[in-house]
Amino acid sequence: MTHTTQIRSIVRLAVAAVALALAAPGAATADPDPAAPYLGVWNYDQPDRATMTDIATLDLGGFPATFPQIGTVVFSHGDNGEILGHTDQGCTWRFRIDGAAMELATTDQHCFNHIIDSEYNIDRWRVETDGDHERETMHANSYQGGATFSFELADGRRTRAAAGRRDDTVRAFAGTWLFDPVDAPRLINLAQVTGATPVTVPTPVTGTLEFRPGPGDTLVARTPDGCDWTFDAHGNTAELDPPTQSCGGVTRTFWSAAADGHRQNTITAGVAADGSHFSLTTGELTRQP
Repeated sequence: MTHTTQIRSIVRLAVAAVALALAAPGAATADPDPAAPYLGVWNYDQPDRATMTDIATLDLGGFPATFPQIGTVVFSHGDNGEILGHTDQGCTWRFRIDGAAMELATTDQHCFNHIIDSEYNIDRWRVETDGDHERETMHANSYQGGATFSFELADGRRTRAAAGRRDDTVRAFAGTWLFDPVDAPRLINLAQVTGATPVTVPTPVTGTLEFRPGPGDTLVARTPDGCDWTFDAHGNTAELDPPTQSCGGVTRTFWSAAADGHRQNTITAGVAADGSHFSLTTGELTRQP
């Protein structure tokens, strides 16, 4: 069972346990679970640079770099009444219920993110839900090269992954996608590549991706080298599953994509055939007719 499948299985079991508890005799008098509105898998909605929805800003010494936010978080019960938020990039954060919202349990939580090869601290993350929709704000401190950079998400929005329909997911992704022209100042379609020496070389990403439906809840992406990569897909979000795949000498250790049928945002990382490590954090594509 893959990592993504394990997470979704745990969530389904937790939901089933809650349903059984509510159906048991005397359940009508039991106190409702304050965590229930938050539990489950949530996808970021499609980033929108015009409205800055799901667009984070990183202050790079006075230069406001922007980064679309995509991917999933899984909220589940933790210890002592806390809620755990496990992100698709491998970090786990502790929350508590605060009135009509959920806030970080403490402001001193850290994680080393191996996708972006950077440590960071989130000192504010507020989450509110309304049925299958979620809104959040976040502030973090990113530690890179001995300096600290401020990261801000002012308008984050998510939708429950389970609310998505398979037909809609296939329509959002299936077809040919072309990487947009490289925009170096905004780091769009500019991968960071590190070879034998620890010097990062910005490298343009071009070409096309072909997405097609696979069995069950999967999608398959074909890259220009003829390799097929399998994703688990729900709602507007697809994630590499299993999370590490190899083809043609290339090993991908992470790949997440969000699409709405017209625009696609993607984040991917791995090791190229020549042994160099690559990471693309702001990939943007347009669907072709």
